[in-house]
Amino acid sequence: MSDHALVLASELYAAALDDSPYFRFFELSPVTRILQRTIPRHLRPGATVLDMGCGNAIGACHLAAAGGVGLTYVGIDPDPAACEWARHVLASLPPERVQGRILEGTLEEYLAAASSKFDVILSSWAFRCCVDLRRPDTHESTATAIAEVLAPEGTLLVGDAFIAPGATDEEIERIRRHHDSLIGARATGHPVFPPELIETLFARAGLFRAERHDVLALALGQFLGMPHDRYCLQVFRRAAVKS
Repeated sequence: MSDHALVLASELYAAALDDSPYFRFFELSPVTRILQRTIPRHLRPGATVLDMGCGNAIGACHLAAAGGVGLTYVGIDPDPAACEWARHVLASLPPERVQGRILEGTLEEYLAAASSKFDVILSSWAFRCCVDLRRPDTHESTATAIAEVLAPEGTLLVGDAFIAPGATDEEIERIRRHHDSLIGARATGHPVFPPELIETLFARAGLFRAERHDVLALALGQFLGMPHDRYCLQVFRRAAVKS
């Protein structure tokens, strides 16, 4: 797919984009573009999707914009205000593309009671909120529980920010200040998972990494002198069982 084709369908994103600086230049975001390139390869008509740490359900917008048809979407987030916004966003999308529900609660609570399996599990900018790096005793059990609700032929997509090796202390501080100015009250304070740790956790849970894509976290990252501020999207599948 050419870059020329990667244009936001404004009517699909309108309810999700507010006047926050976080969404400035959203249509130019390298993250938006890598999601638009990657998601369509893993969607089929009628797929079921779990969005972990869904926030305002912008993930549902990505799914609709990726050409989803007849998708059943479940978004989970512990923030009541985010869930209220997410329900509005979900209701704004064409029902023939995606329909579903938003559940308020933690991922741990949801997984403990989950009985359904999903064709696609998505987490973008939210893995750190769903799985706390500061609680290593929960890491493997949560990764295993996520893998258990993934359908046998399903796909797990996990994308989050990280600081690439080679950043100076001054650049790291600049990255921190810039993200604080963009996110403000939306920040959780949770430290970010290194992509390699995410891969290790899901490998131990029986999944293999099929794809890894590293891009700038922000459209103007290079211009602002923050080339090590990155976003890593990893795609995991279950290893085929040999007969």
